[in-house]
Amino acid sequence: MTVADDVRSLALVGGTLIDGNGGTALSDATLIVRGNRIVWVGPAREAQVPDDATTVDTRGKWILPGLIDSHVHIGTSGGGNANPAEFAQATLASNLKSYLVFGVTSIMDMGGQPHLDAIASKIAYQELLGPRLFGVRYGVTAPESHPIGLLREFGALEKMGSHFLQVDDAETARALVRRIATEHPAGLKIYHSRTEFPGTMCLDCNRDKLRPEVLAALLDEGHAQGLRVFAHIAYPSEAREVVLAGADVLAHPITHAESGVDEVTELMVERGVMMHSTLTRVEAYFGLMVNPFAREMLRGKVADTVLDGLALPRSVVLARHTRSGVTEDARRILETTMANVRRANEAGVTIVMGTDSGGAGGFHGACVPREMELLNECGLTPMAVIVAATRNAARSLGMSDELGTLEATKLADVAILDADPLQRTSHIRQVSAILKDGMLIDVAQISVNEGVSRVG
Repeated sequence: MTVADDVRSLALVGGTLIDGNGGTALSDATLIVRGNRIVWVGPAREAQVPDDATTVDTRGKWILPGLIDSHVHIGTSGGGNANPAEFAQATLASNLKSYLVFGVTSIMDMGGQPHLDAIASKIAYQELLGPRLFGVRYGVTAPESHPIGLLREFGALEKMGSHFLQVDDAETARALVRRIATEHPAGLKIYHSRTEFPGTMCLDCNRDKLRPEVLAALLDEGHAQGLRVFAHIAYPSEAREVVLAGADVLAHPITHAESGVDEVTELMVERGVMMHSTLTRVEAYFGLMVNPFAREMLRGKVADTVLDGLALPRSVVLARHTRSGVTEDARRILETTMANVRRANEAGVTIVMGTDSGGAGGFHGACVPREMELLNECGLTPMAVIVAATRNAARSLGMSDELGTLEATKLADVAILDADPLQRTSHIRQVSAILKDGMLIDVAQISVNEGVSRVG
């Protein structure tokens, strides 16, 4: 799978390099790595490749920063949630490998994975093959508000409920944030929405949002503890409330129609608030892009257990399709969401690529290229789409000094493509190899079904 596990230096020579900063691509480029760090990037004619370096000919290929999915839920399978095998350790290991297959070298878990530290440690020590794993560990919400109903639908409340903390007063909110901060998470996740869609079939829920004083306490204490605050919202009014309270990143775009979208986007630009894209969470979770061959096309890239679980009788995705009006409501909400992403982009909001993968139908890894295609459909240029999945994503994690662009001193996380993603965003699917922490991996050699049995 690797060129050599003990290689001291490695040089990618002759490819077209897209550094993630949004500037002009550099043809006939060389990128030199020593250990797990990039030490030089530039024109091949100026490169001084070390004598001990392994040289990789990348002529005819495109070199990008490793992609970053800024919003995942690795604790859930991405399948139909219909078979216990979907929640087995082997399936989790397969889902992690799927990210690498699609050129994703870092992911941000946005809540509900009780074993986050152990998984991240196993990846770091190469006991598991997968992307760098960051995470918020916990989510804070109002009593019985989202995502509590969603967890019940998945049958996961008992398993994951302890990582979704319900709070109804400011003093308790501050104490919770202080406790969370002692575990040094990658951020603080709050839920501030009256709806649970997409998720349960309660399309017009009237859940309680966080009360104003509780919202203020969470944001204030979060920043006092040095935590970046990610806020789950659905309506423009909810977005406005969290932005005014000091949120750093909206964990989703505005998904529901209501006046005030333009005012919120202007406020976000003024305050530098970023936004996760998460367009595939509606499209994928509700099977809106129905393709009878889609599952077979993903064989070998997504675990069979996950693919087959989608079609089992107890599949959450199938159940959604059988409920009256759900599919059309999902189409309407996707149209609204895409329109609002387009407006946010035109206003100058920093868009961050994130899929919300893990929910039923949201395949880990495989949703990334589709998310990028949808962003292109929302008006982002192919270059802007790449920036959203690299530099912007690293900034949203607070990791821009280490990840997100191909520059000297940064970690050597790289995606190598067989086709030009600036010509067509869909070419992002044609990943031939990656560098993960300086290790070269041929993605064709990754076996996502190793240790996983097929069900159906």
